[in-house]
Amino acid sequence: MCSFVFGFGGPIVVSAATTPSLGLTGTYGILSSTFTRNIGVTTISGDLGYTTLGGSGTHVVSGSTFITPSAQTGIDQATALTNLNNQACTFTFAPGAIDLSTDTTHGTAGLYTPGVYCTSGAGAASIGTAGITLSGSGTFIFRINGALTSVVNSNVTLANGASSCDVFWTPTAATTLAANSTFVGTNIDDSGITVGNLVTWLGRALSFNGTVTTDTDTITSTCSVAAVTPTSSRAIATINVVKVVINDNGGTKTVADFPLFVNGTSVVSGVTNTFPAPAGKYVVTETSNPNYTQTFSGDCGLSGGLNLIPGDNKFCIVTNNDIGAAVIVAPVAPLIDVIKTASPLSLPSGPGLVNYTYRLRNIGTVPVTNITMVGDTCSPIVLSSGDDNANMKLEVNETWVYRCATNLTETHTNTVVVTGWANGISAVDIASATVIVGLPIVPPLIHLTKVPSPLTLSASGGMVTYVKKVTNPGTVSLSNVRLTDDQCSPIYGPYGDTNGDSLLDPSETWAYACRTNIAKTTTNTAVVSGDANGMTARDFALATVVVASAAPKLPNTGYAPLLDIFWSFFALALLVTAVIAVRKKHQI
Repeated sequence: MCSFVFGFGGPIVVSAATTPSLGLTGTYGILSSTFTRNIGVTTISGDLGYTTLGGSGTHVVSGSTFITPSAQTGIDQATALTNLNNQACTFTFAPGAIDLSTDTTHGTAGLYTPGVYCTSGAGAASIGTAGITLSGSGTFIFRINGALTSVVNSNVTLANGASSCDVFWTPTAATTLAANSTFVGTNIDDSGITVGNLVTWLGRALSFNGTVTTDTDTITSTCSVAAVTPTSSRAIATINVVKVVINDNGGTKTVADFPLFVNGTSVVSGVTNTFPAPAGKYVVTETSNPNYTQTFSGDCGLSGGLNLIPGDNKFCIVTNNDIGAAVIVAPVAPLIDVIKTASPLSLPSGPGLVNYTYRLRNIGTVPVTNITMVGDTCSPIVLSSGDDNANMKLEVNETWVYRCATNLTETHTNTVVVTGWANGISAVDIASATVIVGLPIVPPLIHLTKVPSPLTLSASGGMVTYVKKVTNPGTVSLSNVRLTDDQCSPIYGPYGDTNGDSLLDPSETWAYACRTNIAKTTTNTAVVSGDANGMTARDFALATVVVASAAPKLPNTGYAPLLDIFWSFFALALLVTAVIAVRKKHQI
């Protein structure tokens, strides 16, 4: 599934700030007194400067490395910081700590236009789960009288002509960016900058007199500018609530047994619903069942909350797992994958006919039945080929091809949600494609598949290896590809960038792997993102691993069951293969 981050409309406009000269520091991705690489490989596009090098990790630098950078470099950093601190605040937050993603005192939650945003008193700032969008051409300055932090999986996004080279952060205490997050801008912070694992940063970490600490991160100092994308005629956004049901302990409920709501409005699983935006917080709820647990993933927070700005296409995934009698033999969950393409992707001359093609595959180990395909705007969606034996079962390794055509009059993101069943467990996959109407802009597409091994575990649980593959079914190469998983980290990869240009080309497949210990039945959600032509494409992949709730009574031989031993060695082999591939890539 792909969805696109657009910057429609705007909140209250504050007066413009100005971008200072960075002098010698402008070429650096990382500038520090001490540079510590904890694990993995830190990739730096730009120069690297340090006096002391530490840590067990490694780094790759596209520019020059300066050991003991010149005094003038430190002077230039200080001059830029003074310039930024002397610019008048265009908005000052109330005293105390502030979550930039949820604050509404400055305007729409999570949406910022160019200006100087200041905290008052001891005013630390954080970037929460919902993330923030910097929209518009101009300078953004966040002057923070305290620490700057972000949470896991948070994102800073550019829109409507905003440039990473015009974004500045000047905290007076340490900066800490959480794992699997994205960050944008130049951060000047001699109190120290710590970058969590698998962070993607468009900008610069400048700490001439301090310490910069990284894990397996990517820091790009060259400018990235968001295109001014065509606007829709409506100030709306969409929420699609997707239901997953797991009956691995004797339960019999289906999707329809859990009525869903957004702010009290009834919605149907898989159906895209439009809501006014910008608006305050939306909350997804359901009619709960005491015999089923509930978890949220995707764009929803842990309690089902999410924020919208115009043009958002967000997905909230609600998983219900039955609580019942102990089961010794764990049922195998189904696993499906759908790829959606549109032809054409752009209608520069105006309204026209668009043909959508959907390819549905069974990438699991059991046949899948009761398949439903819910599209939001194109109908009918017709099965044209693939069910060769006409048994209406999506057999293992079968591919079903569906088609649909519709006329578009404005830029639109079309979404489909596919659900299938096996062994009382539902499998879900999501796919989207955007078509631009009225401008010669080609939107990006990105696709993610995820396969866990093994798919079942005994009652004691165990290690599971997830192998993920990212492809580009579109026509434009993708930059800034980032992959997160809500249940498994660190993620090793990518392997497959055949020309070494850090762009996911339409002909490439990038492979990743991660391994984690699972003690109970788990549905995890992975999200991949990539950028092209000022737009961001996303894809979700869900997979369920079932853990038996009771152990068989076996003779006490002192040895683990042979099946567990087999899976442990198999999973370890997959992980080692992926890690070796990644290391070879960085040695080339």
